[in-house]
Parts: sequence; structure tokens; C-alpha cells
Amino acid sequence: MVAGLAVLALLPVLYVLHRTAPGRINIVYWDEFETALNFVIKLNQGTTAGDFFRDLFALNNEHRMVTSRLMFAVSYWLTGTVDFSAIGTIGIASIIALGALLVATAGTFVRAATVGVIFSFLVFQLEHYENFLWSGSSIDHFQVVLLAAIAIVAVNRGTGAALWAGAIVATLATFTLAHGIVVWPVGAAMLWVAGRKAHLIRWSAVGGAAIGAFLLGFHVNSAERFAGVSLEGALKVGHYWLAMLGALPAFGDKIWSPALGAVLLVLLAGLVWRGAWHREPIALPLAAFAVGAAALIAIGRAELAAGVVFSRYYVLSAVAWTLTLTMLLCRASDSPRPWRPLVLALPALAAFNVYANLSFQDETDSWIECRDHAVARFKQHGVDGRGPFKLHPDPARATDLLGRAEALGVYRMGPISRRVPFPKDATPSSRVAYFVDEMTVNPRSAFVTGWAAIPGQTSDRGQVYLILKSATETNLFTTITITRPDVAKATGRPDWTLAGFTFVRRRDRLPTGEFQIGFLIEDEGKREFVMTAHRVTLVGHGEAHLATGE
Repeated sequence: MVAGLAVLALLPVLYVLHRTAPGRINIVYWDEFETALNFVIKLNQGTTAGDFFRDLFALNNEHRMVTSRLMFAVSYWLTGTVDFSAIGTIGIASIIALGALLVATAGTFVRAATVGVIFSFLVFQLEHYENFLWSGSSIDHFQVVLLAAIAIVAVNRGTGAALWAGAIVATLATFTLAHGIVVWPVGAAMLWVAGRKAHLIRWSAVGGAAIGAFLLGFHVNSAERFAGVSLEGALKVGHYWLAMLGALPAFGDKIWSPALGAVLLVLLAGLVWRGAWHREPIALPLAAFAVGAAALIAIGRAELAAGVVFSRYYVLSAVAWTLTLTMLLCRASDSPRPWRPLVLALPALAAFNVYANLSFQDETDSWIECRDHAVARFKQHGVDGRGPFKLHPDPARATDLLGRAEALGVYRMGPISRRVPFPKDATPSSRVAYFVDEMTVNPRSAFVTGWAAIPGQTSDRGQVYLILKSATETNLFTTITITRPDVAKATGRPDWTLAGFTFVRRRDRLPTGEFQIGFLIEDEGKREFVMTAHRVTLVGHGEAHLATGE
């Protein structure tokens, strides 16, 4: 039974990691320009100890992201650069570690299996796409919950050494994201209920110092909007708080999210009423942390978010619901058939996971596509903001930081079109339909965008490859998929919506010479390609020869 449940719990993990793998590449994006790229540039140029700690603890949108900045610093000191795909991997590893910690501290096999299965089905699905795709999100939003859990487990150990260890980890949580502060009152409540007054005094003293240090020189971003101190403002914050708590089971629905958030609070209140603080020394405090952290986020983001619960916040809802459902099922499992509640819940959990993946697959793909659009245009022109999407709210700032980082050798934007081996079983085909919308070559890059598809086959992401063929060599490159509803409409083929592609690659990552352009399409293990009349000259300044009539 345990082995079967372990395999079952592993399936959502493997699916989500595989599904989001194409989006986890070495790309600096949005907040990472300041918290990471600018930080390592300063390290490279030389900084005093005072300036280093000032930058390390600097505020960014009301957060002090010390732990992630330390990772960027360590990455730079060890490798001379920063790899955002590696940082994202660490962020995802932290949520896997959280699941392992919950299983390890569950107590019995039944409880361990229950929390492990529920955690897997609620966390490893595409509602959390931001955290699985963007290192700047996962390294903070996944990590802060892990740190809070470690601190709570340490406090529950009951020893003086564990208390100090918990206080250190709680301090790290505080300086990971602002809502990490919530771990301090939660830990204090645990110590109060346990009657550990001496430990409560020590915990409160360290917590007061940590929170005081966090608030030292604290100021809000003048560009942020906050709900006013009024009844209307309080209602707006309360509504957003409930929406955050209920967002996961409601699949983000604006009507049902607050209602299900209220249901969660009622369930937790019922558990507390029945003595869960004493029976659930880890699960209930961690659920309380998730609820309190969501409340703190709601205070800061209710006005700015305009009712939208961002994907990166769903982890708090997932953790709160995971622990609440675990506590409820484990109460029901105190019978001669301890596995029965979990087994009965499995179909609902599986259906939820599948439906969540289906509901959020478009948001997932859209996030990747928008970011890759911005990357492609930057690689084409060498400046940010030339297309409909941007790498950073201030394109000039992004362009400056990327240029300085590359000149110093501390970071270079990772490739989005990768060279791959040409398959031996690929066959020439006259069935491939295609059109090239834009093709440019300059001293910086080669850029091709258009669409390609095969009649009778449904286009899917990652199917189109670009061929560069000369008299002496054949090179094959991946492309990024672009949604093309215009192609589907014009051709009368709705299954060609994903036929669009964009190829872009730096000239110093391309071969030299005269090349004919071709396209290869991979579908269900079959590979067909066509060579076109389009050509590129990758010598000197370079030139694109876009054939007419294609």
C-alpha cells in the first residue's frame, strides 16, 4: 500500500517538472534585474563590506530578499556568473524538501502517506506555474514556506538547541520575504500552548530583534498602491485574503475563491476547537503560518492586484489546504480501516490535479511565450522593449544592465534556440506548409519568424525546427512556439494555432557561411523537413535573402 501510494504521489511531481522544463532556462527576468543582476555587477566591480551588507539587506517592494541574494553572491564567487536556471532548480528543490519534511515528521505511515499524497496532488500542478517557471518567484515563494516549516519543526522539538536553530531559520524566513515574519507569532503561540515560558521569552526576544532589524529604515515603494485605512479598505483586504486562501480549490475563480477561503477558515477553526493545537503540533502551526502570511500579503497587495491572485501566491493556499485536509482525514482514519479515508479521497485528488493542469495550461504557455517573445526581440536588436513584451518594466534599465553584465563577463542571456543533432531518420517532404514573416541578419544575431505545419496534423509546441544547410554542413536548431490564431483562421485549420515559430541566435553562436533555410517538423516520432528558397549570409555584417512568392 505504502509503495503504491509513493509511486502515485510521484506522478504529479514528474509531470509538472517535465511540463515546465522548457521554460526553465538561464533568462534574467523582471525583478531579477535588480535583486540579482545589478547585485553581481556591483560585486564584480568591487564593493566595501558596508556597501555589500547594505545591498544584501536592501528593500525591494517591501521585501528584504537576503537569502536569495546570498545565493546570487555565492554563485558569483564560485563561478564568476549567475545561472538563473540553477537558481530556479534550487527554488523547486525547496518545495520538494518541504514535502519530504512533512512526510518525515508526520509520525505514522498512514499520516505520512496522507500528507505526502495530498501535498503532491495540490502543489505539483500548473496553478503554480510562476514558481515552476520563474526562478525569481520560486527561490522566494517556495523557499519561505520551507524555512517556516523548518522553524516550526525545530520549535516543536522542545530542546533549547532546537529553539535556537529554529530562531535562526525563522530569521532567514523573515529576510526572504516580508510574510516570513508571520513565523514568529506562530512560534510564540506554539510555546505558549506548550507552557514553555522560558523558551517563549527567548523566542520573543530574538523575534523582536529580527523584526526590528527588518523594519529598520523600512519604506514602501512609492509606485505601489495600498488599500486605504478605512472600512472600504479593510473589506478589500479581507476579500483578497479570503480569495488567496480559496484560490487553489476554486481554480482562481473570483466568485468561488473567497467563499472557499472562508470554508478553509471554518475548517481550521473547527480543528482548533477540537484541540488540534495539542494533537497537531506541526500541521496546525504551519497551516496557521500560511493563513497569516496570506493576510500579510493581502494588506500589501489587495489594492495593487485588483482582485487577481497571482500564481506565485497559490503555494500558501496549497499548503493550508494540504495540512487541513490531512488533519481531517487523519481524524477520520482512527478506525479499524486507517487507509480508507485516503483511498476514498484519491479519485477527488486525482481529478483536481488533472483539471488544474488542464485549466492552467494556457496560462503556463502564455507566460513562457510572453517572456520568450521579449528575449527573442532583445537578442535580435540588442535592446529591450522592441516588441510587444519586455524583460523589465524599464527597458532602458534592462538594456544597460545586460550590456554591463556581458561586458564584465558576469552574465550573458542564455539561448532560447538551441543547436540539436540532425535526426538520421528525417525525410524530405512536400507536405510541409510554411511562411516566413520576418527574417533579419545583423552583426549581432540571425532572426526568423513565421509558421510551419503539415496538413492533417495538429500543431503542438516544440514541433518546428529550423535548418541551416550549406554545401558542407547541416545545422538544426529548436525554435520557440508562437500562438498564431491568424494562421488558423486564414487557413481554416483551427489545429494550426500553435504553428507559429521564432528562431533567434547570436552570430557568435552560429556557423559562418552561406546557408539555405529549411524547416523540420517532428510529430509522433516522425520527422519531415523541407528546404526553402530563403537564404542567409552569415559572413561579415551578414544578410538575409527573403525569397518572394513563398
